[in-house]
Amino acid sequence: MRSLHIPVAISFWASFAHAQVQWWQTSSSTGDKLAEKGTLSFDTSLHSQSDSSHAVNIDPETTFQSILGFGGALTQSSATVYKQLPDELREELIQSYYGEGGLGFSIGRLPIHSCDFSTESYTFVGDDADKDLATFDDEVTYDQSLSLPLIKDALAAAPDLKFFGSPWSPPAWMKDNNNMLYGGKLLDEFRQSWASYFSRWIKAYENQGVPLWGVTVQNEPEASQTWESCLYTAEETRDFVADYLGPTLRSDHPDVKIFGFDHNKDHIKDWADVLLAEDSASKDFIDGIAYHWYSGACFDNVKASFEAHPDAMLLPSEATYELTVLDDDESSEDWLRNGTYTKGEGYGYDILGDLESGAVGWTDWNIVLDQDGGPNHVGNYCDAAVIADVKSAEMTLNYHPQYYYIGHFSKFLKEGAMRVKSSIDGVEEMTSDCVWPYGKCDGTTIHTTAFSSADGGMTVVVMNCGDDDKEMLLTVNGVDGTLSNVVPAHSIQTYVLE
Repeated sequence: MRSLHIPVAISFWASFAHAQVQWWQTSSSTGDKLAEKGTLSFDTSLHSQSDSSHAVNIDPETTFQSILGFGGALTQSSATVYKQLPDELREELIQSYYGEGGLGFSIGRLPIHSCDFSTESYTFVGDDADKDLATFDDEVTYDQSLSLPLIKDALAAAPDLKFFGSPWSPPAWMKDNNNMLYGGKLLDEFRQSWASYFSRWIKAYENQGVPLWGVTVQNEPEASQTWESCLYTAEETRDFVADYLGPTLRSDHPDVKIFGFDHNKDHIKDWADVLLAEDSASKDFIDGIAYHWYSGACFDNVKASFEAHPDAMLLPSEATYELTVLDDDESSEDWLRNGTYTKGEGYGYDILGDLESGAVGWTDWNIVLDQDGGPNHVGNYCDAAVIADVKSAEMTLNYHPQYYYIGHFSKFLKEGAMRVKSSIDGVEEMTSDCVWPYGKCDGTTIHTTAFSSADGGMTVVVMNCGDDDKEMLLTVNGVDGTLSNVVPAHSIQTYVLE
């Protein structure tokens, strides 16, 4: 396993003695959307304590994990929407995520053949048992006309993008239920065939000019879904990786990372302990643990995994809001154009809490969907940070609050940035358990995280999802003075100290 804990030399005393601090804000009350707000400075006449303020202190000498990056999934559904857009909107979408002025996305999740966010089920082999993969389509023809144009356009805008692939199901004939849907298990006699399928898919994508940085073993291995799915226990995953997938990929693609689990945070520690135990047969092949948010905040579980396995990357790999119902105060037109502000806050709270618990980044689900939250071949419609109205005469891209909240992290926290200790006087560390529902934000206090960059700068993110404005007084150990600002109700701010 390769650690991402990269040492950073820090000398804030000299750097920030007379620092001008740039800052950005998104706020429902002011209408700001990732708006640059000018500069602030540290004031030596201010006190760091006040009965009416939230005193935030940053300790740059206490360091934790380093950042890998942020991104979203380039699904077949996203590619279907992208294909329908006129050229100018395609360019706008790519630039909004990957361009110089966009969110700075640096990682991308790719389904290995179909998932629920496809228009149909498909694989790259024939429908009959083919243990040696003689029918494997090394040209990945289906994706050439759909997913690959979107993926290549993203890669052209951000050449260093790190893509990781995730399978939703092996081909039906490899499973005991002979169906890509409804769970089922990988048959023992096809474990090597499935491992070889990973390798062939990686090579096929490389031949198309799309390098793979990593893979996850199985999307949501604990869930039997009405869409593509496959069940594994942690022990079955350990054995499959140790005996088949790990040796195959280390031989054929030695630099490709392997992530275990890729399911909800409530069981992340249990799986990490099986896959990464000192005597685990899979330990030498597993580079990290991927996970989703659907079981609740569960920051305690993430932190426990980080502390137990500090050399493994913890990568949030999926989060979204299902659209089975709209909130009571929403109409479909309001949702289409403006989204739901609290959903942006839910993203912000989860990103911040995951980072404070040891995560190396964060991955959204579909980067774009249509006005119905699809397409989706089983009707599992969802929200997205960008919704395209492809049915109207004049197509539009609609940026939902999730887009701006992700941007408060992804635009500023680049690979190698290292988390430093941040604390708020009188407030305990973020330790939300799984009782706290996913997508909700704790508004009783402000929340913060801080990172130092390789060049000696610092980024601090502060969020207030309460109903009242809150005064913040920010101090940095070794720096004279205090930074004072108001954090409006339902807002997020990013401060950059260069």
